[in-house]
Order: sequence, then structure tokens, then C-alpha cells
Amino acid sequence: MKNFAAAILAIVPLIAAAPACPAPAPEVTGNVRICTGENYTGTCISVEAPNNQCQQLSDPYLKNVGSFKVSPGWQCRITYSAETCTLHGDAFIQPTPSAPNLHEFNNPATGETVDAGNQITSYLCQECTACQ
Repeated sequence: MKNFAAAILAIVPLIAAAPACPAPAPEVTGNVRICTGENYTGTCISVEAPNNQCQQLSDPYLKNVGSFKVSPGWQCRITYSAETCTLHGDAFIQPTPSAPNLHEFNNPATGETVDAGNQITSYLCQECTACQ
């Protein structure tokens, strides 16, 4: 029993001297500005967009976005053909030119002009070192 107590007393200083676990790194976020009107008018909100996490739109923005602006260093994939983010999204929005008019949006996959603003449900943003 004495040996057990001695062993415990020998370990306690080692545990106390062990380094603490490092704090988790802060989550990286970008910023987006979403407006109900074209050219960043109407009801607008600026929100942080966590890296690589789907963000669902809610009222008054669900299927009602006139313009969508992404901060430099980020790009966002918008989804307007499904109820939530899809693997590839429907289109990328980059800081320049962003999307001042989603009601007359040029669909890069088809080359056709679509009213993405009346269909957009979600977006997913990612860091992009080449996006300015």
C-alpha cells in the first residue's frame, strides 16, 4: 500500500507540469452582404459566412435576393436549383463583380440568363486566395 501511495505522489507533480491542450484555432469566416433589391438596395444584411459551411436563407431572403456581395479573399457557391446547398452549387459568386442583380443572373453552366434571386435557397462560402 505504501508503494501505491508513493507512486501516486510521484505522478501528481508530472500531471501538474504537463502542458495544457492548445486552444482551438479561431474559425475562419468571410462576410457576405445580401439584399432583397438589385444593386444592394432594399432590406440588407451583412453576415459572417463560416468557411465551407452551408448557410440556409430565411425570410425575408429565402427565394428573394436581388443582390449578393462577397468580401475579398472569399468566394461563395449559391444554390437555386435545390432546397439546400448541393455538392457543387449552381454558381460561384466572387468579390468582383459579385452579383449586383440576381434577377438577371448569367448561369455559367448554361450561358442562359436566369432569375436566381427568386430561387436562391442557400450558399456556401470558401476562402479563395486568388479572389479579390
